[in-house]
Amino acid sequence: MILCLMVGDSLAHFAAQAVRAAQGPACRVVARKGAGSAEIASWRVPPVDATFVVISAGSNDPRNPALPRNLAAIRARITGKRVAWLLPYDRQAALIVHRVAVSFGDSEMDLAAYPARDGIHPQSYAGVAGALTRWGIRFGGTPK
Repeated sequence: MILCLMVGDSLAHFAAQAVRAAQGPACRVVARKGAGSAEIASWRVPPVDATFVVISAGSNDPRNPALPRNLAAIRARITGKRVAWLLPYDRQAALIVHRVAVSFGDSEMDLAAYPARDGIHPQSYAGVAGALTRWGIRFGGTPK
């Protein structure tokens, strides 16, 4: 079992980097800058049993009519003891992500709580990494 898996777009990529900078060895990351929800849903993410999974999708295609279906497809293939979604800054996309998260009983972190650099990315990922750490992500040690 791995401790953590981060899946999705640039938000997952940069959040993983920030956690790595704060704690050392980071979790497994399956993310690509600029990835839309359909692309993420099409990835063949190898099955892993993770303690904590963070998913970020919807920031790059907030007006995609297939966004709810794509997010549900992403989530249906993810297993983990705890799953959390990063809610995009775009409020319409955040509502769609929220609905999918609730339907699966997942946690959420609303990025709107952090100042945005460009409407998509936080000015700093340090706060996001700190919040994820408080939620229980630990690398190189035992999960909280």
